[in-house]
Amino acid sequence: MNEPIFSAVEIEINHACNRACSYCPNAVASRIHQGEMDPSLLKQVLRELRSIDFSGRVSFDFYNEPLIHSDFEGVVQMTRAQLERASIVVYTNGTRLPVDRFRRLLALGVDRFIVTRHEADRLHLFEKTFSLLTNDEKSCVVYRDHKDIRLTNRGGMLPHLGESGLPLTPCQIPEQIITLTVNGNVLPCFEDFHEKLVMGNLRDQSLLEIWKSTKYREFRKSLRMGLRHLYEPCKSCNRIEVLPPPMETPHGI
Repeated sequence: MNEPIFSAVEIEINHACNRACSYCPNAVASRIHQGEMDPSLLKQVLRELRSIDFSGRVSFDFYNEPLIHSDFEGVVQMTRAQLERASIVVYTNGTRLPVDRFRRLLALGVDRFIVTRHEADRLHLFEKTFSLLTNDEKSCVVYRDHKDIRLTNRGGMLPHLGESGLPLTPCQIPEQIITLTVNGNVLPCFEDFHEKLVMGNLRDQSLLEIWKSTKYREFRKSLRMGLRHLYEPCKSCNRIEVLPPPMETPHGI
């Protein structure tokens, strides 16, 4: 049986972030794998997405600040060249986004910027950028305060944001979004900071082979049925969404 393909791919092109907010696992732990994704691995992913004519969302986040990447413009340019029909969405804290860089990235193919003003940013650097944008440019931005984010306990990592899980509550996020870590691990959920649910690695299998594997299929089926208690970190997760948020709504980064 052919299952529908994922509609969003989140690629951790680098692990680093220049913030450690109280509502983010970066405040209490370090990423398992660090550094930047090997350019050859990124090219491999993009070529495979191109081979299936992927037209969903591509972003470059997994608890990181993508604009710290040593060649973020090159990443965007490569992504647009390979995926002409995809929507490139940049989730960022905006601290590395002056107006000239914003316009350069827009010209290179970014479709939308999700910019969040976090708790440490009393004077947010993006304020000036936003004030200088034209109305057309502003239409490509979702600019919001961290207080507007629907917070979760990040698979139980942040108990001050809710300790209990949601047994027998269906979740279809793993059917819609796939997360690729800096070292090529494939995760079914962006809440899995500690990579407890690795479905495979891109150095050993193709993305589609991993997506279609028995292990991944059974996991998605279990989550559809609400069997969160069978998996870590799902059994401790308090995310209540049955479906992922729309593209315009950040999932808490």
